Amino acid sequence: MDLHQTFYDLHHREKPFVIANAWNAKSAQIIEKAGFDAIATSSGAIADSLGYKDGEQIPFDELLYIVKRIKAVTSIPLSVDIERGYTDNLGVLTRHIQSIIDAGAVGINLEDYQGQDIFLKKLQSISNYLEKTGQRLFINARTDVFLQKLPEPVETVIARAGLYQDAGANGLFVPGVQDIDQIKQIVSAVALPVNLVGVSSISSVALLAGCGVKRISMAGILYSAGYKKIDALVNTIKSENSLSALY
Repeated sequence: MDLHQTFYDLHHREKPFVIANAWNAKSAQIIEKAGFDAIATSSGAIADSLGYKDGEQIPFDELLYIVKRIKAVTSIPLSVDIERGYTDNLGVLTRHIQSIIDAGAVGINLEDYQGQDIFLKKLQSISNYLEKTGQRLFINARTDVFLQKLPEPVETVIARAGLYQDAGANGLFVPGVQDIDQIKQIVSAVALPVNLVGVSSISSVALLAGCGVKRISMAGILYSAGYKKIDALVNTIKSENSLSALY
């Protein structure tokens, strides 16, 4: 089975696909068993689960170990959140990309938090490397325009989308946008399949499908929801001086 083609096709079918974000091998197995078509990692969830803060504080080798463990116990397409690439050195970046491919992943998320210019250099470097080596990797370009509250966010996202597509991006990830009209404006003006996080105000798959969204992800929300339940459980055990809450 060509997992890369499968993953690519998921972004181009009529209805959007929902992708759950894993943080370790067990969570990935649960996601696959539930019937999801693909798995994405959450960099924040992986970092937090290992005691690191989000924002490339986890060493890349530790992230890569988790990716390898996830891939070892699952069979559906895997996309890896590599934040900003865990380096600004383009040579090191391509080595990171090769490590991700060698681990069996078929896609990545790469974010433009540092700004459009450095992001384009990284994106073009990855695209050139893939073309030179004859390899494939679905690049989901994450733009942080809304998260950073930049001026004229819709127009800025649309402009960046065109540049990112020309540089080799296969998808556009727009976290932080929650206004339906803004989502429709972006989707209608962007040729790339658009990925959003299904936050509480726009959690309906049908609603997002009607806007033309092609990929709906969960970021670190699944991880947080699970650990909130564990937190409540252990506090109940402590306060009641009983293990009955476990059963």
